[in-house]
Amino acid sequence: MTVAANPYPVTLEVDYPERQSRWKALLRLFLAIPVLVFAVFLLSAAYGIAIATWIAIIVRGRIPGWLFDFQVKLIDWQARAIAYTLLLTDTYPAFEGVYPVRFDAVYPERVSRWKVIIWKYITALPHSIVLQFLWIGAFFSIVIGWFAVLFTGRFPKGLHGFVVGVGRWNLRVQAYLLSLTDEYPPFSLSGNAGAAGRDTYVISSIIGGLLAAAWIGVIVVAALVMPGADRFSVSYAALKAGNGGMTIHVSQTEVSLVRATDPADSQFPLLTPREGKRFVAFQLEVRNDRRWLLHIRNGDFRLKDNEGKGHDPTLVVVGGSVAPVNIPDHSSATIYALFEIDDQAQPTELHYWSPPTENRKVIWEFK
Repeated sequence: MTVAANPYPVTLEVDYPERQSRWKALLRLFLAIPVLVFAVFLLSAAYGIAIATWIAIIVRGRIPGWLFDFQVKLIDWQARAIAYTLLLTDTYPAFEGVYPVRFDAVYPERVSRWKVIIWKYITALPHSIVLQFLWIGAFFSIVIGWFAVLFTGRFPKGLHGFVVGVGRWNLRVQAYLLSLTDEYPPFSLSGNAGAAGRDTYVISSIIGGLLAAAWIGVIVVAALVMPGADRFSVSYAALKAGNGGMTIHVSQTEVSLVRATDPADSQFPLLTPREGKRFVAFQLEVRNDRRWLLHIRNGDFRLKDNEGKGHDPTLVVVGGSVAPVNIPDHSSATIYALFEIDDQAQPTELHYWSPPTENRKVIWEFK
């Protein structure tokens, strides 16, 4: 086995269990519940610790030793919890002491300020993509290993090593992102690999930069092509009297807001609003003059009230059927959109999003 002259300063070792309990493997997810709950609480604390670490690096160019040790111990226990859950060990996670799962990192005397957060996330993007595929393989390895333990009492050694390697790779990248080290992680499952070479780092930086630029481009384009809004003023009192607004043409679709029923509790007897709430219903007429189906979903509608709250529909009925529903081409349908709002609130706006191909939003403002 070839050992790197300077092994990577972040390590994960998991002792291979020669035998595992079948019944513990069968009930592993149940047995791991207390461990996972505790790990979730630790994860919430880890965000604050990470921010404190980054601030310390930006201000001082180094991590206080006690903060570094605390973060390493935090990750160490999380690694224990995950390894136990994934059947990599049969020993219940201990809060301290010797354990078959060991995470460690070498304390860096200095850490680069300018690489913190953004640059490291950019350069780690190629790792993230590779890890997505590796974790898919690890998932199937764990499933196979689970059945193997149930029938033979042993997790296949090769699959065990592969899953440990994926976890090791993941923790190296995590430590790099947290700035526990400035050494660029190797593209390797091996525990003996050293930091990636300069060529790998340069290529990864270029790929990461291109991916980041592409992602920013997607966000910019999405912002530019977000649906425009057509606003129309409608008397809410007239709507309640059944005197709807004008017909609105959105590309090849006609939409009319016909009536508002407020309150609408008696109109939907099978539904009961919560205490302190009431139902408000809106009737719309939609005609599809396109050459293809018009897809109506609950998410096409949203109501805003005078308290500044937005409300998603409780129910949308299209032509007598509960959404989502397709309206055939050159056909019309009556739509009822039901919302639950506070007793004292008053509707101020009804939003309708047209299909993505039309890229428009209609807003009725109530006066």
